[in-house]
Amino acid sequence: MPHKITIRNTDHVFTAEEKASVLKAGLLEGLNLDHNCANGSCGECKARLVEGQLESLRHHDYRLSDQEKEDQVFLMCCHRAKSDLLIETHESETAADIPHQEIKAKVGKLEVLQEGVMQFQLRTPRSKGLHFLAGQGVNLSFKGQPPFHLDIASCPCDSIQLRFHLRRRDECDFSTYVFDKMKKNAEVMVSGPVGEFTLNEQSERPIIFIAWECGFAPIASLIDHVIQKDEDREIHFYWLSAISQGHYLSNYCRAWVDALDNFHYHSIDLAPYGEESFDSVFETISKEHTELVAWDIYMNCPEHQVEEMRAKVLALGVPDSQLKMSAVDYG
Repeated sequence: MPHKITIRNTDHVFTAEEKASVLKAGLLEGLNLDHNCANGSCGECKARLVEGQLESLRHHDYRLSDQEKEDQVFLMCCHRAKSDLLIETHESETAADIPHQEIKAKVGKLEVLQEGVMQFQLRTPRSKGLHFLAGQGVNLSFKGQPPFHLDIASCPCDSIQLRFHLRRRDECDFSTYVFDKMKKNAEVMVSGPVGEFTLNEQSERPIIFIAWECGFAPIASLIDHVIQKDEDREIHFYWLSAISQGHYLSNYCRAWVDALDNFHYHSIDLAPYGEESFDSVFETISKEHTELVAWDIYMNCPEHQVEEMRAKVLALGVPDSQLKMSAVDYG
């Protein structure tokens, strides 16, 4: 039987299925609950029970102080709800809330999505996952390679399995390493998270997402996070590419369309493989959504166009607080 859990200090409410830990239940509903290892080793997911009954799921190595025990502090990753709960805990809402982390991970699954596009997965230790917000990235350092920034394509609800997208570029040493030399179980230092291309957690406005080529990665993370928070929220996603077969995960996007009533996917080929330019696409978007001031807009585009596109959006009356921009320099 599911139980309702209320966080008193934020008024956020989520539902926990019978076998789910309090932490997992909250993450799966899009809450940015503080956590790290998710197995009882670090103590980052501490919360205080105000009302209700808990049941222990597993032993934890982290030792609570006597005062914490007296105050009914518990680890959310190691307990589940036996009744409706009222708790107090911390939620991260901005990039400034997330501490810098250094984690040694290993390469897991490698998958060529199409010719020239690789998706790879990193596994962090179970005792130390990466705490990040949807839309953020990290710096990756393989042995013998300088650090390289990539945006995370996966949802923050999984801090252990981190997904990344990379397009082959002959002039990029990191790209050459990933495509030609990187092997499963190779060690890599993950440093971060970095970036402020993150969701406005307080807004309930409909959203327009615009992704440029491999800029789909942070957008995918954001979309998954938004859906977890509210699957009924209206979303229009425009994926632009000037590369042949640039929409390398269109099936993933169509799955969102099939599963959600208010999700709309627009796959657009730009010149030379289509007839449109970035500017003309945005002009079409502004005509289709005449009241852009009512929307939140998340856009990434080539680095040299960021300020130009920002000016175009703001000129239409969209408040700066409703616009998030990100530069893509690895498309």
